[in-house]
Amino acid sequence: MTKEVQVIFSRNLLEVFFLKLRKSNLILLFIILAVIWSHAQLNDQQLFSKGLDYYKREQYRDAQKTFFNALKSSPNSRIQTALKLMLAKSYYKLGEYSSSMLVVDDFLRNYPESDYRDDIYFLKGKINFRREKYDQAVESWYWVVQNSRDLRLKNKTTNYLFHTMELYLGGQDLKDLGRKYDDREFRNLTELVQAKKMINSGQVEQGEMVLRDFLSNQPESVFANIARDILRAGRGPGVTSNHILILKSNQAELHDISNAFALGFYYAAREMAQRDRQKVMQIDTLAVESRVLSMLNTTMDALDKFSPLSIVGPLNDDESSSLALLSRYEFFPFISPFNSQKGLAALSPYAFQINPDAEIKGRFLAEYTIEELGAETIAVLVPADAYGISILKGFEDVVNESDAEIVEKQWYYEDTEDFSRQFKAIRSKGFYVSFKDSVLQEDSTLTEEELQEQFKIYLTETLFNSESRRDIDSTQVVSTGIDALFIAIYPEYVPYVAPQFAFQNIETQLLGNEGWNDQELLKQHQVYLDGLIYISAGYLDQESWNYKAFQSRFRQQMQETPGTYHLLGYDIGKWMISHYYPGISRGEYRDGLSNTDLYQGILENIQFGIKSRVNSQLNILKFYRGQFLKLR
Repeated sequence: MTKEVQVIFSRNLLEVFFLKLRKSNLILLFIILAVIWSHAQLNDQQLFSKGLDYYKREQYRDAQKTFFNALKSSPNSRIQTALKLMLAKSYYKLGEYSSSMLVVDDFLRNYPESDYRDDIYFLKGKINFRREKYDQAVESWYWVVQNSRDLRLKNKTTNYLFHTMELYLGGQDLKDLGRKYDDREFRNLTELVQAKKMINSGQVEQGEMVLRDFLSNQPESVFANIARDILRAGRGPGVTSNHILILKSNQAELHDISNAFALGFYYAAREMAQRDRQKVMQIDTLAVESRVLSMLNTTMDALDKFSPLSIVGPLNDDESSSLALLSRYEFFPFISPFNSQKGLAALSPYAFQINPDAEIKGRFLAEYTIEELGAETIAVLVPADAYGISILKGFEDVVNESDAEIVEKQWYYEDTEDFSRQFKAIRSKGFYVSFKDSVLQEDSTLTEEELQEQFKIYLTETLFNSESRRDIDSTQVVSTGIDALFIAIYPEYVPYVAPQFAFQNIETQLLGNEGWNDQELLKQHQVYLDGLIYISAGYLDQESWNYKAFQSRFRQQMQETPGTYHLLGYDIGKWMISHYYPGISRGEYRDGLSNTDLYQGILENIQFGIKSRVNSQLNILKFYRGQFLKLR
C-alpha cells in the first residue's frame, strides 16, 4: 500500500467515524482529542529533555537534530522559544555559525518579549566573536549588560565584553563605538579598557591611577568590580594576560639551546594565531643569569612590568627549583621544560614539569623490562647522586612488586672513568646466579651459606681450574646468569662504559636511561652497544607526514632547519597556547594546563598521570644494527 493510499484510507475511516458518531458521544470525542493533544505536548517535552541530555553530554550533532525535529513536528509548540534557543546553541557548538545566526535572527524578529532574549543576545555576541567581528560582538554583549535581569549572565557578559575590547579592539574601534553608544556606562567601560591597555604595555602606575580615580568617582558603576579585580589581581591568580614570558639562559654553553627553544615556541604561537584569532598570544623573552638571586630579581621585575600569564623557565635545575617555589607565592603557572628532579612540581601547585622525573623514568623502564622482556634477574649500575638514587627507587619499586629480583646493585661516582670494579662484581654475580639455579634444581634444601661455599669450589675447581689455564678474572668465559643489566649514565660517560661493558663478556639485555639518547654517540660505539634498549622523553619519526610538513613550513617561514630544541619549544608552545582563551586568569590557566588529557606533539607527548603536573609520557627505543626502533 503506497503512502498516498494509506492517507486516503485513513481519511475515509475518519469520515465514516464522524458520520456514525452520535451527538451524545461528542463529549467522548473531546476527551479523545484532549488526550491526543496532551500526548503531542508530552512528546515535545520529551524531545526537549532528550536534546538537552545530548547537549549536556557534548553530543552536539544529536542535540541539534533532536531540537530541529521537535520544531518541525510541532511548529506551534508552547516551548518553541526554548527549542530555538537550544537549536542555535547546538549549531554554535558544532561550529556552524551561519546556521546558528539564522536561528538567532529569526528569534529576535519573532519573539521580542521572550525571557530568553538576553541569552540569545549573549549567543549572538559569541557567534560574532568567532567570526572575528569583534565590534559587533561588543554591541550584542552591551545589550545584555544594559537589559538583562539575570545577574549571573550579566556578570559573565561583562567580563566577555571587557576582555574583547581590551585584547581585540584598537583605539579607532573604541572611538567608533563611543560615538554610537554615547552614554555614561559605555564611557566608563571605555575608560577601564584604556587603563588596562596601559597596564599591559608596562605603564602600570598610570593605569592603576586611572582605575583608582574611576572607583572614587563611579563606585556604583556596573563595571566597578572589573576595576577592583584589576587592582586586586596585579599579582595573584586573578591576573589576566595574553603574555607568556620565556626565560633564556645567558650562559655561553646554553645560549644556542635557549634560542632554539624560544624560536620553536614563537613559531608555535605564530601558527596558532594564524589559525584561530582566539589564540593570539604575545611571547616575550628575557635573558637571565645563572646566579639564583640575580635570576629571581630579574623575574620579579618582569612580573611587575609584563604581568605575564605564565613563565617558561630556564635550563638549569637550581634556577628551575627557585622559580617553582616563587610561583607558589606569586600565583603564576611555571613550566619547566628540562628539569627532571624529583619533587619539583610538588614545590608549588603552579609548577609543571615537562621532562618526567627520574623516579617515573625508573618505573617506566622497569615495567617494560618485566612485562615485555620477562626479565627475572636484574643488575643495576647507577650514579651515586640524587638522580641515581631517584631513578633506582622508581625502578626498584616496580621490581619489588613483581617476582623479579635485583641481584646486584653497583654505584659509581662523578668523574669515574674506570668501571672495571663494578663490571667485575656484576659479572661474578652472573656466574653465581647461573650456578645457584642449576644446583637448586638438584637440591632445593641448600642454604645461602652452603651455596656460597659450593660456588667458591665451583669457581676454582671447575670454571677456572689449572687445566683450563684461565685466571679467575679472565673474561674468556661468558657470564650468563643476569637477564637484564640497567645502566643509568650521563652522555659523557658513554665512551668509557661502552667498551668496558663489552670487554667483561656479560651476556645480558643492556638497558639504559635517557643519558644514552645520543644517536651519533651510539653509532660511534655500535660494535659494543648493538641491541641496547633505553628510554627517552622525546621521539622523532623523521619519516612521519607531520614532521615533514612542519619542517617544510618552519624552513620556509623561519629560514632555519628545525632541530631537537626547536621541536621541543614548538610542542610545548602548542600545548600551552591550546589552553589559552581571551580573559583567562592565571588560576584558570593553571587548571586548564593541569588537564590530564593526552597532548600529542611531533617530538614529545604531554600527559599528567602518575604525579600531578609531572609529565608521564616516555618512549622505549632500541638501537639495533645502526637503526633506532620505537618499541613503546
